[in-house]
Amino acid sequence: MDFDFTEDRGPAKYFHGRKQIIHTFNSALRFYRTNKRGTTFLIQGAPGAGKTALLDVLSNQAKPKGWEAAMINGKDLYDPISMAQSLGESYLIDKEYALNVGIKFLGGGLVASVAGHASSEEILKRLAPENGLILLLDEAQDLRHLKNTPKEHNLARDALNVIHNGNVGRPVMLIAGGLGTTESTLGGLGISRFEGDCTVQLGRLDKESECAVIRDWLTQAGGAIGDPGRWIDSIAEQAHGWPQHIISYIKPAVKYLTSNHGRMTDEGLAFVYEKGNEYREEYYQKRVKGIDKKKRQDLAKIFAGVPLGDTMELEDIMDALKEEYTEEVAEKLFKKALERGIIDERKDGDYGIPIPSFHTWLVDQYVQNKSQYIPPPAPKQLPAKPEQFLLRPKKDDESNVNKNKCENEDKRKGGGGFSMER
Repeated sequence: MDFDFTEDRGPAKYFHGRKQIIHTFNSALRFYRTNKRGTTFLIQGAPGAGKTALLDVLSNQAKPKGWEAAMINGKDLYDPISMAQSLGESYLIDKEYALNVGIKFLGGGLVASVAGHASSEEILKRLAPENGLILLLDEAQDLRHLKNTPKEHNLARDALNVIHNGNVGRPVMLIAGGLGTTESTLGGLGISRFEGDCTVQLGRLDKESECAVIRDWLTQAGGAIGDPGRWIDSIAEQAHGWPQHIISYIKPAVKYLTSNHGRMTDEGLAFVYEKGNEYREEYYQKRVKGIDKKKRQDLAKIFAGVPLGDTMELEDIMDALKEEYTEEVAEKLFKKALERGIIDERKDGDYGIPIPSFHTWLVDQYVQNKSQYIPPPAPKQLPAKPEQFLLRPKKDDESNVNKNKCENEDKRKGGGGFSMER
């Protein structure tokens, strides 16, 4: 069977959930629009939690309210030419404003030529639209590299602070998405206090939203004929709300359905399990890439006795690593694990493996006979010899939800509000 590529990154084709976050964001939009101020809205999460998709959704929430949106990168914060180009590519800049800061237009397009000693901070003050500007910065944890270049670090710090402290003179909001190290990275650039609920630790989708996403993929993208409930339940049983895992099982599901005219067969579901498990393991292998096997084993040993979803104190993790390595090597390994999204910081400075099934996989792979996981039963009504199609599925085992009642679980409503505390 020939399968096409299904994108597992970027804007979500089908988006459901995150109602509380969207509600808080819209409250912030109203506040900063009224007061002509700025702030930073931080979205942290494990790799595959859906940060990039959420950035896109929040941007689309802002546009009907009159805000412009521009995708920027780390270089834009210290290079005014780069900032001008990013703004010019994202929305129509008034040419009179542009000429005032030395930006030249050639051939109807924006060509960077900034006069004098303009900074990114000055470009923002001149070119941000009166009605409000949303700046989207993905993979914001990469800003940590600026500490190695003092001049660029200081320029980026100035640009970030003029946004965060509302000194642009018009509404500007930076939405920064990144791994669990992002908040500390921004702290190193002078942003250590966030207003209200403008920090988000992105976790799994609630069950209702997860099932809605799977349903859309099966019926709209795959053209499933009949009631897809059993396939939805089976995929949700493996994905446990993690967007990356949903895509791992949706890839083979959609391709099987489109190749079989929407027919949902037992053979097809077994194939979805097999290929989905393979895709999920490929994803985990990418997370540990760059860390040699011995170090992976030592990381896994540390967390082998930690219950799924629980955390450890930093001091205990470092003490365990220092039993195997020098202090310098232990610190580098811990940093690498943070950067790769293998572990992340939780409340009170504790650290844990963010995705329970990744925790299970890491222990299974690198610590013999230490697994906490019990494989769930195969889906009902499979073919007589499912072993020709089926790899035994793995389980996150992170909650006590009833796995076969997706449509009735976790029906949480968007609520809450936006408070004003830094």
